[in-house]
Amino acid sequence: MIENTKNQKIKLIGITGKMGSGKSLFSFFLKKKGIPVYSSDQRGKILMNQVKIIKQDVIKSFGKDSYIKNKINKTYLSEIVFKNPIALKLLCTIVHPWISLDFKQWISSIIRVQKKTLYIIKESAILFESKSYKECDFIITITSPKKNMIERIIKRDNLNENQIIDRLKNQISNRKREKKSNFVIKNYSSTYHLQKKADRIHKLLKKLITQKNQ
Repeated sequence: MIENTKNQKIKLIGITGKMGSGKSLFSFFLKKKGIPVYSSDQRGKILMNQVKIIKQDVIKSFGKDSYIKNKINKTYLSEIVFKNPIALKLLCTIVHPWISLDFKQWISSIIRVQKKTLYIIKESAILFESKSYKECDFIITITSPKKNMIERIIKRDNLNENQIIDRLKNQISNRKREKKSNFVIKNYSSTYHLQKKADRIHKLLKKLITQKNQ
């Protein structure tokens, strides 16, 4: 929960899910309704390219090939961290403190601009691994069949099916996510149906938050 300068309570909603589950699209539908969305994954990539200390720590931990022409070498780094949970944890240890700081700065800017919002969203693939879920008032997990996730990732990223399966295996299971979540959204059908589910969640969240604030 976040408190603005007028002591109004703004709820923090965490959205998570495995890669290719559709969490970013679900967040996008809520963003279209005027809900502020912070993408930890996107901001993390930006910070890894911009923050000198992060670069130094990543190179020290994973080698000079982690960067090409001063830009993060996603292919090289992904091959290491998504096959090795210990390596992924190490990368999180390096980057997450900076994401936390960046998130706090983002919240401050949102509060100044959008004073009437009831809730904001933090979208993260590693919401639980990074312990960020502890900050959230409500958590939404997006799930999708493995076949659908693989198809989406192949279209989106330059990866083959075996690479994708290896990475999915090393992500926290949906069962573990669901146990700590308030809502589970099954993205098993079309984009249209996912948007309708986002509409329903938005209405439900507004109702729940309004009731709690009364």
